[in-house]
Amino acid sequence: MAKKPPIRVALDLETTGLHAEQDAILEVAAVRFQGSDVIDTFETFVAPGRAIPYRVQRLTGIKPEHLAGAPTFAAIAGKLQSFLGNLPLVGHSVPFDVSFLRRRGLARTNQLIDTFELATILLPSLASYNLGHVSASLGIQVPPDRHRAMVDTLLAMNVFLELYQRLQAVDITLLREIANLDAARNWPLLSFFKQELHERQALDGRRRPLVRGSLGDQLAAQLAIDPRVLSFAIARREDMIPPPAVSQASLPTLQALEQIVEVLPERDEAPQRFQAARSAVREALEQKTPLLMEVTVGANDATPALLPALEWLCDAATLGERRLVIACSSQQYARRLTETILPRLLETLKCHFPIAYLPEDGGYLCTHRWFGTALYRTSSELTAEEARGLAKLGIWAQQTMTGERSELTLLTHEMASWQRIASASERLPLMDKRSMYEHCPYRRKGYCFVSLAEERVKAATIVVTTHTGFFDDLSAPNSLLNGIDRRLILETDLLESEENARWRGTELDQLQLTRLLNSLGTELPGHRYQGLFALAAPSLHENGPGGLSRTATIAKAALDTRMLVWFQSLRQAYAAVEKLFNCFSQLLEEFLQQGPSGNGRDKARAEALSYQGNARNNERPDPPLRLNAAVRSLGAWIDTERAWQQVAQRLQAVIDFAHDAEKMLLANQRSRHQLDSTNGENVLLAAELAAVAEQLTQQKQLGQQALSLNESEMVYWLRLPFSLTQQNPQRYTVSSSSPSSPMETSPVLYAQLVQASSLLKRLRVAENAGAIFVGSALSVDSSFSFYRGRLGLADACPALSVVTERHEQTLLYMPNDVPEPNMAQYQRYLDDALIQLASTLGGQLVALFTSHAALRSCYGSTKPVLEARGILVLGQG
Repeated sequence: MAKKPPIRVALDLETTGLHAEQDAILEVAAVRFQGSDVIDTFETFVAPGRAIPYRVQRLTGIKPEHLAGAPTFAAIAGKLQSFLGNLPLVGHSVPFDVSFLRRRGLARTNQLIDTFELATILLPSLASYNLGHVSASLGIQVPPDRHRAMVDTLLAMNVFLELYQRLQAVDITLLREIANLDAARNWPLLSFFKQELHERQALDGRRRPLVRGSLGDQLAAQLAIDPRVLSFAIARREDMIPPPAVSQASLPTLQALEQIVEVLPERDEAPQRFQAARSAVREALEQKTPLLMEVTVGANDATPALLPALEWLCDAATLGERRLVIACSSQQYARRLTETILPRLLETLKCHFPIAYLPEDGGYLCTHRWFGTALYRTSSELTAEEARGLAKLGIWAQQTMTGERSELTLLTHEMASWQRIASASERLPLMDKRSMYEHCPYRRKGYCFVSLAEERVKAATIVVTTHTGFFDDLSAPNSLLNGIDRRLILETDLLESEENARWRGTELDQLQLTRLLNSLGTELPGHRYQGLFALAAPSLHENGPGGLSRTATIAKAALDTRMLVWFQSLRQAYAAVEKLFNCFSQLLEEFLQQGPSGNGRDKARAEALSYQGNARNNERPDPPLRLNAAVRSLGAWIDTERAWQQVAQRLQAVIDFAHDAEKMLLANQRSRHQLDSTNGENVLLAAELAAVAEQLTQQKQLGQQALSLNESEMVYWLRLPFSLTQQNPQRYTVSSSSPSSPMETSPVLYAQLVQASSLLKRLRVAENAGAIFVGSALSVDSSFSFYRGRLGLADACPALSVVTERHEQTLLYMPNDVPEPNMAQYQRYLDDALIQLASTLGGQLVALFTSHAALRSCYGSTKPVLEARGILVLGQG
């Protein structure tokens, strides 16, 4: 007889706001269910004892008249507690709802099953995880009256049932790994997964994994890889179907090309304008010369540049004779190009050839890292977000055929999990002069996502990537794109924007530096140690057993004298780093607090204020401190220099020790004469040590360059973390009384390339390579001189525009009765103008501001007036 499913309660609340400590409950709904059977329901309005915010009325549809005669929460609390009992509570972001109940003494011990968390794991590639989107993706009909408590409760129940069915299909070995993650106990799903594993094992009649122990070790030895890789989608892939040959028949005429450029206006000059663009693109590709091409035909459509380029490719006599790189600003656009836009255009051209997408550095799952140290503890236990991220990655690995990061939807704090398994350092040479890529048995046996991607890129006629991916690859010694001598750079006007500037900048912050040191090793209470050094202790200890430590931490007795020296060096490095960032805080504090009379300091302040770094458009209230010769006049600078010298020495000692450990691991691997010497965990651990040592070296070089204060192509500045100033914009100084962690409130040292032209010139044009730069705003008053300079192009570089004239379709209204922005009445007039416009247009208005301060001023003034007229006002941020 089948065991009945447990009874659970689905729950949802509607509230006046997002803060349990200050907002009130408006409505409560709960459904007690067993499997798909509803046992009982509970539903009631609740008198909030305050006004309902207008935005809440708009969102939920709950009006003040609905609450007439509604009971207080105290009046329904007893009945609700009886309904909930100690049953598991199911809901979408259910910890939020339960926080309101627990503040009122209810549901203090109930297990929580969060369908948001469950959906992020079981649906790893979903674009959004709000309840409506998750429901729709699972084929559950979403009622129009969403955001009412009972409607959302039933939706959450149905979402849970659908997700639970998907969980049943998860391999028990993977379920075991998820349930046994070294995660914090406050992760809502940890107990749920453990319970599910227990029930699954009881149902299957087995308690132990079949792939570990003696049988698993024998399989691993025979395969030279972890047998669990056979559950990955990459192990089940079918033979790739070769792409069809290029069809030379019926290549379209110019007239046919013009017809599919739907966004071009049907005007007499449109064909001539497109003809000029077509000729210029083909000539630039044929001659491998640079070209600037402004395209403003609407909807960010680059068709006038793409079509001639594709036509030129189709002219090749044989497949592969011509190749093209297309780079754009974002992964989303690159995906659309690869999967939709380019195939559609090629179909129109009756021409077909392979297209490959190349991610940025660290854009693939590394199979060897996943089955190596990814799931070992090298620092503190996993946070709830990191555990959720690893669980999501485990599910995704059994679905993905490419291993590309762009397939995943990773929330902010889940990115730490990705860093554990990303393919960032496989090409880094080890001490034996071979890289992990050369050692890797997964690559040789066809289970390496990076290797398979390289094969796709090498076989592709068109390679699509992002701006960052393009420069990442061209900067690498093993570049895949360097040999492709035709490049089409789309969205050139975004090439230097904040969102696409990672390849031009980097940063040194205490939190990241400490995490790197922690990953090597740290001492815990009770004379226990953890980290890569601790994991490697059995192999590094004289006459040790070899292999990796099988425990999360090891005792001091397991370390020999040499390793104890290494941990001592790490402690010294921690202390030196902490002292350096304390000096950074003092330096920034002195800069921010200095008065108008500072002699030489005024120059430093003026120069720093003139440079706003990446956050210029965000109008942050705290000015950055530019690191140049002028900062020597600040009193804290001498201490900062001394602190840096000590950090540089301590970091170099740690780097040297990491390389020593790496060398010993590789030597031990060779001496043990294993069945397959490349299969040893020693090699993988050596690669992890080499990667951390390389990152520490880069951080050391960054600090050295920044604190030398020498003139260079880079600009360096100190600033508080952006999240800190967002949370507390009235407080810009660093204080010891801060409730946050010292590392989270420490200033960050930022570095940015001043102008991209020199780097672009070096990397854009390899020997005898040409590039076409396409963007929507490349000219000023019909002149392209600015972008020629920014891109390092010669003055004679050809340029043209494919522009739709829109002035005949647009009414531009310029009020002339508003005071200047620096006049006293400006804000009042601006508010009145916005109120009149919004009222006249029934709220259909978007107002754009030059600064966040101006936005906030208008938002605060216009919101109450417009909402009293039934117009909802939303403010960015």
